[in-house]
Amino acid sequence: MATSSTGSISFGGLASGLPSDMVDQLMKAQQGQLTSYQTAKAKLAEQKTTLAAFKSKLTDLASKVATLQYSSSWAPHTVSSSDTDKLTATAGSAAISGTHTLHVARLATNDTWVLGDASLGASSGVTSSSDSISGSASNFSFTYNGVTYGTDANTSGFSAADLDGKTLSDIASMINNITYQAADGTAEDGVSAGVMYDGSAYRLVLTARDSGMYNPGTGDVARISVTNSTSLNFASSGTLTSFNNTVPAQNALFKLNGVDVSSTSNTTSTALSGVSLQLKATTGATVVAGAVDTTGSTAITLSIANDTTTVKNNLTAFVDAYNTVVKYVNDNREGSLSGVSLARTTVTQMRNALNTRTHKVGATSATDYLTRSALAEYGLRTDSKTGLISFDSTALDSALQSDYSGLASLFSNTQAQVGTGYNAGLAYRLKSTFDGMTNSVTGSFTAQSSGIQSRMNRLDKDIARENSRLEKVRQQLTLKYSNLEQLVSQLNSAGSAMTSALSKLS
Repeated sequence: MATSSTGSISFGGLASGLPSDMVDQLMKAQQGQLTSYQTAKAKLAEQKTTLAAFKSKLTDLASKVATLQYSSSWAPHTVSSSDTDKLTATAGSAAISGTHTLHVARLATNDTWVLGDASLGASSGVTSSSDSISGSASNFSFTYNGVTYGTDANTSGFSAADLDGKTLSDIASMINNITYQAADGTAEDGVSAGVMYDGSAYRLVLTARDSGMYNPGTGDVARISVTNSTSLNFASSGTLTSFNNTVPAQNALFKLNGVDVSSTSNTTSTALSGVSLQLKATTGATVVAGAVDTTGSTAITLSIANDTTTVKNNLTAFVDAYNTVVKYVNDNREGSLSGVSLARTTVTQMRNALNTRTHKVGATSATDYLTRSALAEYGLRTDSKTGLISFDSTALDSALQSDYSGLASLFSNTQAQVGTGYNAGLAYRLKSTFDGMTNSVTGSFTAQSSGIQSRMNRLDKDIARENSRLEKVRQQLTLKYSNLEQLVSQLNSAGSAMTSALSKLS
């Protein structure tokens, strides 16, 4: 607002006898329209702020709904092992609650080879870490998962000349830098090489990065083997030709629910659907003729259960967010949301979604609903006065124990699952409603906010125009009363002069 329309205007020592703030008093009578514009704009600004806060609360509710939308959100599980020193496990959404027994006979190992003869005597190692290969006659080749690397490489390796002048550490680096590929060209984990010192000699150690046996299609075989052509000629330690398979590759072997299971890794996610097993130690079972013998073994019990605590927490978060939206509308119904139909429409649509029954997967008729197809049948209660909702904890606990999958379906059934024309799950219905409201481009909130801003912009123009008019009125009044004051002053002066002249005649 321009100060010229409201600034104090006064005349000192008025000859006319009129009030010194006459212009200000007259201007107040002119400002009714300006005040009306300013009040309307302030109300719209408050409404816009309230609407933004309302959208934020609705967006938060939408995020809680999203947590309940997918079947995976309804399938968290707790897993307990009777002996965590020997077996631990984690469960994903595909797991199925139940109890299982395991006997572990053997753990998977990483195939390991050490430079040296069968006895690993000092004469089969390198006596100094700085001892290097002399000349270019040395050869060193090994196979990993059926592919040869080194001086006789099928795909990637190094030449005999590359070995000249290299120490064991240099050779280990060369092996670690090889690009390992299967026969079909796909990348593989490869071999980790290092140097160890046993107190009398330095030795090159090759370890398969992946555990268990390699199966090229004709049966399990070791992942690593060192070719017969290996011959490393060291300047001081002589020629070394032998490698010792100190840790032979083997697969983990365990009995699960009475069935023998083999795994190349001690972590396996294929034995039980949705469950990852981490084998840590054997249970006393042995391997007899390739099968698990449980004689003398202590069984491990693995229990998988639905994680109802997490689901209840998700439901509670949904209820709290829902109530926050409803309460916000209730609290502002007579205030800044007065006349905002979007607020009332939102609450109505939310309430309708709660009360709409959900159809079964593959519904074949309009009445083909879930056995318990509305939240009220799972203990949801609605306050008739406030519209706030809450779960009857006893009824909900009972439902989670007796009809866990039914409650999950009520929320998570998709439109594709129930079929065209039938009611999808509550989470999908609410999501569709919220998407139509909160979309930043086409949403109802965007349209409503844009409409409010347009009206505020128009009021800004009205306010500017009215300020301009008032400024002109102020200038006119100021000029008028200045002229009046000047005229009265002149008349007073003339009157005084005449009085003085008359007094002299007498």
